[in-house]
Amino acid sequence: MKRIHVWVTLPDGLRLSAGDMACEGPDARGRIASEFKYHRPYLDHPKAFPLDPVSLPLDTKPFACDRTAGVHGVFEDSLPDDWGRNLLIRKAGLERGEWTLPNLLSALGSGGLGALSYTRESAPEPFPADATMFSVKDLLHIALRYDAGEPITADEMAMLFQAASSPGGARPKALVVDEAGVQWIVKFPTRRDRLNMVAVEAATMALARQAGLRVSETKMMPCARRKVLLIRRFDVTGTGRRHMVSMQTLLRAEGVYRFGYGDLFEIIRKYSFQPEIDSTNLFVQMTFNALIGNTDDHLKNFTMLHDDHGYYLSPAYDLMPDTADRREHVLHFYGNYIAPGPNELKRIGKKENVPGAAGIVDRVSETLSGWQSVFASFAVPKADIARLSWSIERRLTK
Repeated sequence: MKRIHVWVTLPDGLRLSAGDMACEGPDARGRIASEFKYHRPYLDHPKAFPLDPVSLPLDTKPFACDRTAGVHGVFEDSLPDDWGRNLLIRKAGLERGEWTLPNLLSALGSGGLGALSYTRESAPEPFPADATMFSVKDLLHIALRYDAGEPITADEMAMLFQAASSPGGARPKALVVDEAGVQWIVKFPTRRDRLNMVAVEAATMALARQAGLRVSETKMMPCARRKVLLIRRFDVTGTGRRHMVSMQTLLRAEGVYRFGYGDLFEIIRKYSFQPEIDSTNLFVQMTFNALIGNTDDHLKNFTMLHDDHGYYLSPAYDLMPDTADRREHVLHFYGNYIAPGPNELKRIGKKENVPGAAGIVDRVSETLSGWQSVFASFAVPKADIARLSWSIERRLTK
C-alpha cells in the first residue's frame, strides 16, 4: 500500500494538508486500486474547498478511484504530458515497471503547475526555484539536443530537471523567473517544426487578445538566433498559488471521448461562481477557435481556477491555427466536428443565452479578417502565412 499526502497552497500562501491517497500496486492488467480521503482538519478549515467539485466534494467518506491509472483526474492534472513526463521519469530514475501515476506524483512533489503538492511522509518542500532568464539560451540548446535524442551531460540534465519538469504538452518548455520576480513558461522551438511555431503562436495569442479573449501576457524573446515564447503563469499569485482543475477531469473523460462545447457550458453553469461572465468568456474562445482553426481544442486545454471566491474559467491558452491540417476539432460543436461559420455561431450563442452573442461573433470575425498583417508583424514567414491561408480564410467566409 502506497500512501501519498496531498497538500494545497492557497493564493495567500497558506499551505494546508488536504488529504491522503492510498494506492495498491498495479495488478496483472496494470490496474491500480486507490482512494482519496480528506483530512478532518482540512474539512473544518474555513477556507477548505473541494479539489474536484464533481468527483471529490467535501465529505468525510473515502472516494474510491474508478480510473485504470489509480489516480483521480485532478491529481493527474498536476503532472506534465509527453515531453515533461518523460523527463520526470528520468529525474526519478524509474524503471519501466515503475511508470505509474502514484510514483510520478511522488517524484513531482511541489514541482507541478497549480496549487497541489505531494509527499510520502513529511511536509512538502517549498516550491522549487525556477531557472532565471539568463539561463534560457543554455536551456534552449539543451532542450533541442535532448528532444532530438542526442546525449547530454549530467549537469545539463540537472538544468532540465530544475526548469523543465513541470509544464505539460508535447513541446519542450521551461519555467523561468525574471528580474522582477515574475514567473513565466517558456516554449521552445523544435527541430521537427514544419512552421515557425513560436511566431505563429505569439501572433495567434495577440489576435485572441484583440478579439476580446482573456489570455495571459505573452512575448517573444530572441534567443541564440532563434526566438522563444514567454507566457506569464496564471496559477501563481504574489504569495501563493491558484488551484487548477481541467475540464477533462470535471467531465470525467478518459481515452477517446465525445464531448463538445455544450458540455463545457454545462460545467460552467454548475460550478463557476460567475457563470454569466464565464459563459461569455467560453463563447468568445469557442468562436475564436472555430474561426482561426484551433482544432487542438481538447479538454486539457480548458481549465478552471480556484481562489477565495470559488471556481472560474482560466484565461485561454495553447491557441493555434490548424497547423497540422486536421480540419476536424477535438470538441464537437453540438454534434458537428467541423467548425461552424459566423451565422451558426450566432445561433449557438443565442441557444446558450450568451449576452451580445451576435456582436461577439462580429468582433472576432472582424479581428481575424486582418490576421495576415498581424502574423507578418510577428515575423511569421510568408511561406507559413500562405500555408495557413486556405484553412483560415475558408472559415471566415462560411
